[in-house]
Amino acid sequence: MINILPTQDGFALTYQEKTILSHTFSHPCIGMGTGRADITMEHGMYRIKEKQSIRWEDTTPITINRSEGMLLISFGNVFTLRLEETGQALRLTPIPSPNLACNRFFIRLQLPVGEPVFGCGEQFSHLDLRGKVLPLWVSEPGIGRGPNYVRVLADLHSGRGGSQAHTYFPQASYVTYGGQWTMVDTTAFSRFDFSGRTSCVITTHAIPTSILIGQTHSLATATAAISNSIGRQKALPDWIYQGIILGLQGGRSSVEQKLQVALKAGIPVTAVWCQDWQGIRMTPYGKQLFWNWEYDRTLYPDLPEFIKSLHERGIRFLGYTNPFLSTDAPLYQEGAKKGYFVHDSKHQAIYVTSTTTFPVAMIDLCNPEACTWYRQIIKRNMLAIGMDGWMADFGEYLPPDGALYEHANPAWEHNRYPVRWAQLNAQAVQEAGRSKEVVYFCRSGFTGSAPAVPLVWAGDQLVNFLKDSGLPSVIPAGISSSLSGIGYWHFDIGGFFSFAWIKRSRALLMQSCELAAFTQVMRTHEGINPTVNAQFDSDPQMLSHFARMTRIHAALLAYHQLVSQRYQESGIPPIQPVVCRTKTGLRAIPGHYLYGEDLLIAPRLKRNVQKQTIWLGEGSWVDFWTGKPYTQGRHRVRSGPGRPPVFIRSESSYLALCRQIAQKECE
Repeated sequence: MINILPTQDGFALTYQEKTILSHTFSHPCIGMGTGRADITMEHGMYRIKEKQSIRWEDTTPITINRSEGMLLISFGNVFTLRLEETGQALRLTPIPSPNLACNRFFIRLQLPVGEPVFGCGEQFSHLDLRGKVLPLWVSEPGIGRGPNYVRVLADLHSGRGGSQAHTYFPQASYVTYGGQWTMVDTTAFSRFDFSGRTSCVITTHAIPTSILIGQTHSLATATAAISNSIGRQKALPDWIYQGIILGLQGGRSSVEQKLQVALKAGIPVTAVWCQDWQGIRMTPYGKQLFWNWEYDRTLYPDLPEFIKSLHERGIRFLGYTNPFLSTDAPLYQEGAKKGYFVHDSKHQAIYVTSTTTFPVAMIDLCNPEACTWYRQIIKRNMLAIGMDGWMADFGEYLPPDGALYEHANPAWEHNRYPVRWAQLNAQAVQEAGRSKEVVYFCRSGFTGSAPAVPLVWAGDQLVNFLKDSGLPSVIPAGISSSLSGIGYWHFDIGGFFSFAWIKRSRALLMQSCELAAFTQVMRTHEGINPTVNAQFDSDPQMLSHFARMTRIHAALLAYHQLVSQRYQESGIPPIQPVVCRTKTGLRAIPGHYLYGEDLLIAPRLKRNVQKQTIWLGEGSWVDFWTGKPYTQGRHRVRSGPGRPPVFIRSESSYLALCRQIAQKECE
């Protein structure tokens, strides 16, 4: 129920007995104004800065009225805030005065004191968002992603050093541990400021369509409320849980040879992922791909027949695509003649950019004819030859100074672009009649992506143990994605980026494999420079390790299905943080996560770690490997190769299955 209490110089508004807005003339909680931003892009990363201070309008006097089940608060002659209860939330709709051309909005929402806050899409550096200021703009995170030596080197080398604020998949929503949730309906740039102790200040570069605020009884149900609002991903087919997706490349003979090595070693292989199906090019960054979406008849002679032979052996084939075409690609010439690419600001020439070292053009997804053309390419050149899925890469590069179909505003379309890209892939699969079996995976996204993306992946990590950009960064990424309504998520086993002396070690690859075994999907990546990286087939010990961890993952099929079913039916997030009460209050424990409601995992995130301090949440637990019982709280435990700290609730109906798996694999 909405309650509003007028005060001498403002008002206080509560919803479900929680204070939502607290407004005074000297400390307003909401406002509109006018501003102009300067947006620059380099290597898919963006700098957004107001050219001058925002001019905020005078919002006095305030008048409050109730009308037909809704509350109307008028702020001078600037705007009216309409408040109404929906089935599960309070909807706030700011209605600007037609006499003003405001393009800036802010709102200060009250937060419960002492509760961790999560979400805002996929965040690689931040678990609890308290004290953070997050710009929500689809972006390459860059190399290094934080104040570390790799970022400095990447900046010196090519200006590609990243930051903790950049993310492929932002989303204008958050949840609190106690069950409060908020979602802002806008595709414009927004900034969520959690630096205040009692509030979150949200600023947007357009007037949002609406703001939803809800209160449930838990973190899980708050997240479910968000996924109820934005839609859920469709359930993954069972084949994806039944083994590992091996990232292989080098052509048909090389793929076949590596596949046979894996199968002979006892690795359950459910699919091969051949990102170079359409050819390769060598660049200063390493082995990269030739962006023309037709199969390379030199590397993969008669690819349709090869895919058919894999299917006969129960193995799927996955490929690769993105919304670019290389300017030296045959398909580029066709698209250029038809005007299907993003153009420069004068609508005269194709906007040619570079994601690494070679020139590319980006499909204008605002153009329906361009989308139809690209869907036909996917259906004809990928689905028709038997592909079972692909990496649907990129989506972050829509230029702020580009020109789009029918003069669409690139500042509003930028965050929407990865949603359109996912929808294009979904429509192609649907038109081909293969929606139930094909799985493609995206790294970029925004609010609205979930229903169109079968599987999200965490993008490009460094092949090391750096907190913000290496293996440890996938833990906050998985948790924050899940608490933003994403039900199916995974990461590259072993990471992607290697350069200079940074090479994938055996320890990194093995520990990355251990972590992936206790997530929904296992998929390897050879990396940008495969020859310097440890690989799954580097030696007999590595092969044995991959076989064992993949068997464990496949043996958990029934549990994977349960986690999926709970997400489908109620929106319960598959991956959640471990939150414990410590001497300083509630704390989200870094490096820990819950997979489903019954498994707690504390992966080995430092090189060759043998002992770890772990925290167990409420209840009683059993060590996955030994069967030893544990109580909630802090413990010091042993860990080692193939045995990361994993615990299952003692009352879980899957305890017997877990003990059976462990006993079989520990013999």
